[in-house]
Amino acid sequence: MKIVKFENGECKRVRSYLDSYLSNELMVETNLEVLKHLENCADCSRELDDRERIKTQLKRAVLNVQAPAALQDRIRSDIRRPRRLNFNLTQSWILAAAAVIVLAVGLGIFFRPGGGSGGSNAKPLSVIAEVAPNDVAGQILKVGFDDHVFCAIDHGMASKHFSSEEMSEKLGPKYQGLVELVKEKMPQGFEIVVGHRCHYKTREFIHVIARRQGEVVSLILTQKIGEAFPAESVSAVMNAAGVPVHEASWSDIQVAGLETSNYLVFVISNETRKENEQIASSLMPSVSDFLRRIEV
Repeated sequence: MKIVKFENGECKRVRSYLDSYLSNELMVETNLEVLKHLENCADCSRELDDRERIKTQLKRAVLNVQAPAALQDRIRSDIRRPRRLNFNLTQSWILAAAAVIVLAVGLGIFFRPGGGSGGSNAKPLSVIAEVAPNDVAGQILKVGFDDHVFCAIDHGMASKHFSSEEMSEKLGPKYQGLVELVKEKMPQGFEIVVGHRCHYKTREFIHVIARRQGEVVSLILTQKIGEAFPAESVSAVMNAAGVPVHEASWSDIQVAGLETSNYLVFVISNETRKENEQIASSLMPSVSDFLRRIEV
């Protein structure tokens, strides 16, 4: 006789929250309920990982769809000036625009780090990194630099202070333990003040910020989208757990970066080059091991 296993009521309720949980749309109490359940339910945790992976794949697919410039201008004009829609647009254009907009909104492509917009039309960054087009390592390190400037500086996240519960909620179960790991490896006197998910342009990233008086250090993790550091690069200055660590500096902001199978890892700070290297050499081996565990 075949035994059919039905999910219990608690699993069913929690799974109804998962999409909202991934988009950070739940109330604090509901988030805590979901987190507590996920800690003890392997099936629901796998379901969350599956949904997160599908969501990421769909985002990438949607971001590759480019609406015609004339259609984009027409939509912006209609948004600014509410009126009856002029149906001179071709039916195929309307359907294409509707599909892209529905997917973008439904999948939460327009992320907000504490209220700001990280879309491709975001205002220019306050600090710019100039990189030559043929400098592959520099272009990759610029990803971490731009994320840090966008979130920590331009959106003031470096001045925020989240509680441990808030950081746990914002990071989600997949990255549980990351904040404690960073706290353990940072130099004495640094306090972990922010741990959350953020979004700039087409990338989502995990952002942990440590602060000590006027010193600010960002740890940024973002999934690779085809990037790879060159095997031989002058920017590789040291090794962390046998993996080359690359380095660059723009406007007195130091950036160190390495890659794992699926992630780019950056340590960015307003420290001196030597101090940033020391922090990176302390953090990166443990962070790399942490990522390898969740990549399995």
